[in-house]
Amino acid sequence: MFVPVTVALELEWVLRANYGLPKLDVVRQLSDLLGAQELTFESEAALELALRSYTEGNFDFSDCLHAALSVHAGHAPLRTFDKTASKIEVAALLT
Repeated sequence: MFVPVTVALELEWVLRANYGLPKLDVVRQLSDLLGAQELTFESEAALELALRSYTEGNFDFSDCLHAALSVHAGHAPLRTFDKTASKIEVAALLT
């Protein structure tokens, strides 16, 4: 079954906001799904990079995913006006 990257993004939000799962539980759930042989994720390498950034820092998953997608598209760093997001290793602040 194919899983678009937008579905993974929405799933993180639902697990965190609707079900109140702590960040580490969200990461564990998403990691388990990425490892499922029955699922094929769009931009799987970018999702894995986003999960690492999300786990290691105090960032929104969506910002981590946008930065990771920029890397995998060959357009890093992600340029952002968001001061917190700009601290992601593969992002840079626009001034």
